[in-house]
Amino acid sequence: MSDTRSTTASARSGRVRIDDRPKHLATRLETGDIAVINIADLDKDSAAALVDAGPVAVLNAQPSLTGRTAALGPRLILDAGILLVDDLGQDIMSLREGQEVTVTGGKVLLESTVIATGKRVEDEDLEIEVADSAALFAGFEGAIEDYLAKDGATVLRGEGVPQLHGLGNRPILLVTDASDAAGELRALARWRAEAAPYVVAVDGGADVALKAHLTLDAVIGDAELMSEKAIRKAHSFIVRVGGDGLAPGSERLDRMGIVYDSVAMSGMSLDAAMVVAAHSDASAVVTAGVSYGEAELVDAGRSLVAPAFFSRLACGSRLIGAHAVAATFRPRPRGWTLVMLAVVAVLLMGVALWSTPWGNDLLYPITSLFTSLTHLAGGTQ
Repeated sequence: MSDTRSTTASARSGRVRIDDRPKHLATRLETGDIAVINIADLDKDSAAALVDAGPVAVLNAQPSLTGRTAALGPRLILDAGILLVDDLGQDIMSLREGQEVTVTGGKVLLESTVIATGKRVEDEDLEIEVADSAALFAGFEGAIEDYLAKDGATVLRGEGVPQLHGLGNRPILLVTDASDAAGELRALARWRAEAAPYVVAVDGGADVALKAHLTLDAVIGDAELMSEKAIRKAHSFIVRVGGDGLAPGSERLDRMGIVYDSVAMSGMSLDAAMVVAAHSDASAVVTAGVSYGEAELVDAGRSLVAPAFFSRLACGSRLIGAHAVAATFRPRPRGWTLVMLAVVAVLLMGVALWSTPWGNDLLYPITSLFTSLTHLAGGTQ
């Protein structure tokens, strides 16, 4: 790691890593780097991916919070002790990957020259008044109509949706790369052992599932967001083709010679995974690392709230969060437990019989035989 890097209260220095897509950027970030992004209203999932990579600062060409949604992403950044500088302008994206810069307050310096000036985000900046839900969703009406016009057949009728091979009537366990996914999988350990679910991993959730020693029955999403081991372990692979015709991660799969299916729809990999699950024969779709709150839904932003909403709607009542399953699941008694209960019951009955004259006479031959065998074994030693 470079000696020129520093982390102080007033200035932070490091090599810049640049990408419009925070999750992709996180795969290249190293501890002590400076992340440069270009996204308005930084969402929670993107922020969590950046935090896990451990940069000393996050520089955003756009405002990380505009007041349209709750400040879930910026809050994660600040809570992790990472410097966040907003609204630096598009010139910040012209930096070269790996250049050393210093961030002081809201200024970004390259070789002692200020190249961009923005606003350092503080805790008090996050105390914003978000528009009420009705107003927010009213603003999404146009996006919802557009989404249904483009993707309605895929989401509602399942046209062009690939099938999950070897599913049967098993429940689906949908694993994401969210920070709480691993903990939720641990909470589901007994349920997993009994239900033997069909595991569908989404993006980096493939590596989360592998660490939990799960079989990757299917992986849906962007191959650039997971390890090569996860790709090789997947029994089947599905990529999402967006409205722009691009299929994130497909080039890597082509280079590796991996055969894959595709589903054409806008949104995110998680939305595609839910639509695939919705049009399967699964008895239930249990999610690990998926948030269902209103704030998280709106946090997705205007372009993504429609696919997020309708993909969940397509799953209907079969969609269940891991916390709900863990809280209500009652495991069946294990075989050895039943055997122990039976032995204890027999012993208690024997003790009860022995305490009566009739039982004493009934059990006397058995106890005499046991005593004789014990003496015989002792005499042969």
